Amino acid sequence: MYIKKIGNIRAYIIHIFVISVILNFVWETAQIPFYYNSQITFSKILYCFIASLGDGIMILIIFFTGKIIFKNNYWIENLNFKKLSLILMAGLFLAVIVEITALRLDLWGYSNLMPKLMFLSIGLSPVLQMLILPISVFQLTKLRINKKRGHYV
Repeated sequence: MYIKKIGNIRAYIIHIFVISVILNFVWETAQIPFYYNSQITFSKILYCFIASLGDGIMILIIFFTGKIIFKNNYWIENLNFKKLSLILMAGLFLAVIVEITALRLDLWGYSNLMPKLMFLSIGLSPVLQMLILPISVFQLTKLRINKKRGHYV
């Protein structure tokens, strides 16, 4: 069931990144009201797109972390408790670091609508984003790759 050719790992990585950017762009634009200056403008949509590129890179970081830990290029093919735990822990870590850093650098701020994690004073929505979307991206990538191979899982 595994793809062995080097070109196919590139296809995996490209699929992960493209699916990540698309899903994260939808999430980013949906959470605009949770941030200051929440009016929807072209520049705000562009900002969301740029943020979704960064989110895609974070999901690739999670992927490559799993690749190193599990010593398998295709570790997302069969997610189990250990793999899901890695995704969730890495996603939580990355989200917390990015949010704390961005808030300290005053890159963005929250509106009164943003639910916060009390103990860290960071937004709940961006944390949930990095807990939910990496798993969704990996599952969609697996389905897309298997469909291209003619395997329907």
